[in-house]
Amino acid sequence: MARDLRPTLRRVGRYLAPVLVGLAGAWLGMALWGGASVDMGPFRVRLDSAFGRGVTDIVLPPFGHLSADTHLAPLRLSATLEDVRIGELSRSLSGEGFDALVQQVERAAGRDVPLHLLRTFGIAVAAAAGLALLVFRRRWRRVAAAVIAAALATGGTQALAAATYRTEAFRSPTFSGALALAPDLIGPVRATSERISAFREQLAQVVDGAVHAYTALQATPIAGEGEIRVLHISDLHLSPIGFDFAKQIADGFDVNLVVDTGDTSSFGTPAETFITSYARRFGRPYVWVRGNHDSTSLEAALARVPNVTVLDGGITYRDGLLIYGLGDPVHSSREVPLDDQAFAERVRAAGARVFADIERMPSLPDIVAVHDDRMAESVAGIVPLVISGHFHEAGARVVNGTLYLRLGSTSGAGPVTFSPEEDLPLSAEVLHFQPGAPPELIAYDLIQQLPSGNLTVTRHLIADEYGNLVLTRLPSPTPSATSTPTPTPTPSAMPSAG
Repeated sequence: MARDLRPTLRRVGRYLAPVLVGLAGAWLGMALWGGASVDMGPFRVRLDSAFGRGVTDIVLPPFGHLSADTHLAPLRLSATLEDVRIGELSRSLSGEGFDALVQQVERAAGRDVPLHLLRTFGIAVAAAAGLALLVFRRRWRRVAAAVIAAALATGGTQALAAATYRTEAFRSPTFSGALALAPDLIGPVRATSERISAFREQLAQVVDGAVHAYTALQATPIAGEGEIRVLHISDLHLSPIGFDFAKQIADGFDVNLVVDTGDTSSFGTPAETFITSYARRFGRPYVWVRGNHDSTSLEAALARVPNVTVLDGGITYRDGLLIYGLGDPVHSSREVPLDDQAFAERVRAAGARVFADIERMPSLPDIVAVHDDRMAESVAGIVPLVISGHFHEAGARVVNGTLYLRLGSTSGAGPVTFSPEEDLPLSAEVLHFQPGAPPELIAYDLIQQLPSGNLTVTRHLIADEYGNLVLTRLPSPTPSATSTPTPTPTPSAMPSAG
């Protein structure tokens, strides 16, 4: 019986071998040479396709990628964002708006994707022919069979993918990498046209308002020659919009350094360490203290970034300023949720550490940076300035000569959304110091970008608003349990841009 099957098996092998060689050559050609980079508006995108599961991957370094089951054909499609030309993007958004940008990208995709597939088809067939010649040499029938198999397989899968492609599959994608947080960050994934349009309008308004504002602002020194300018940001909560907003302010005001008072992340997961790349982009010293939503793994990752200094009970000397910082004692992502009273007790208990650290210092710090200003109530009357965030509401107060500046959210958002909340502005402060021994805070600018698109800058002169601040040390370091900054309302424009 076995002898009778041998001729049949040999015949099957003769016919099957060219098919397998053709498919292998097509796969190899698509994998090695099938990718191509194209321009889609201000974006540089790499397109790839290969045999595999019928999904479309959109790769957004360093965030991760999302995948959707878009078609039935065994062809995996991939689009990887390689570069964004920020200047061109800003000009496009401010000049023509977001819808025009989307249409520009859609037109480019409609042109480039078919060309990519046609190019991939040619490469797959050529690679199959090359491999068949290598394997079968001058057995032309087998070479031709391999080429035909590659052409049918590649062309057939591409045609089937085009015929069965469903863009609505992106309403329920699968996230990976840092984007795995997206369902938690933006709520249930409902890609309705209304939600997308609202986000587009907000993004366009933020960028448009900022572009107009920074061309109008004059970063004129108000503290004399050698003025030291510090950008204070806080509560970014993973927001790319917030980081872009802060970066524009840093550049527009030509600040010497940035101080971030925490809650840079939201959930305390290892995936969130991707935000270290944003701190690197500032291109200037970046001082950071941990917030209650930040993890120790993020703290360690930021400490490895060359321009970042992490403070957790330590000091740093930057551009003539001595800065002390301490990380928040609460780790919201790792602990059982605390009620308001227990939370307040934990952060106020850190006041003893702040007081002891500063008492041991040979020189008093010019700035104390903490996430929650209740941690620094113990140093009222001892240090000139305490900066903080946490409450997502801007405020200022003076206690025994110490000025407490509390910043709102630089992302204009809570920890559950990428987009700004309806009435919560993106907030930042620029602190103006007159150099000296010690340096003196002369003024601070509160900068707020509303989701409506209106950007305002209000300048607060210390001498005019608070008079001559004289430190009056308390007899006891015991922190107060009642002091709360007075909220700062949304300021009137000085100057403003819509």
